Amino acid sequence: MALPAWLKFLSPKTIDTAAEAGKNITDGIVSGIDKIWHTDEEKSDARQKATDTILKFWGITAQENSEQSKARRELAKMTFQVFFFFLLAASVVYKFDPEYAKFLLLLATKILFIISAITVIYFGPHQIQKVLKKKLDK
Repeated sequence: MALPAWLKFLSPKTIDTAAEAGKNITDGIVSGIDKIWHTDEEKSDARQKATDTILKFWGITAQENSEQSKARRELAKMTFQVFFFFLLAASVVYKFDPEYAKFLLLLATKILFIISAITVIYFGPHQIQKVLKKKLDK
């Protein structure tokens, strides 16, 4: 029985390349199907990586560098100044125009999340360190 004409031109290298491509495609499909469902171990690994990332962030944030500390302090002060300006302006304007005072309070509440985040990130690590140090000293 004779080989078809197109098989005569296939070299062993071409066959190996085709087999490797088929293997890669099959591995990709199996890997994709496997990644659809996470096992408990994979979920645990993902949580651990997320926790490690958060701990690294807090470690970097807690380290004191004079330039970083100055910049962080200035940014925190400026943000707090804007927030307190809206509160003060709303209380002063309320006597003359209550609707405009409500608008200023609305602006203050819009940046309240930013104020809370800055408070936790800027003051949090340092205050926690002080509390822990006092507990360890006792």
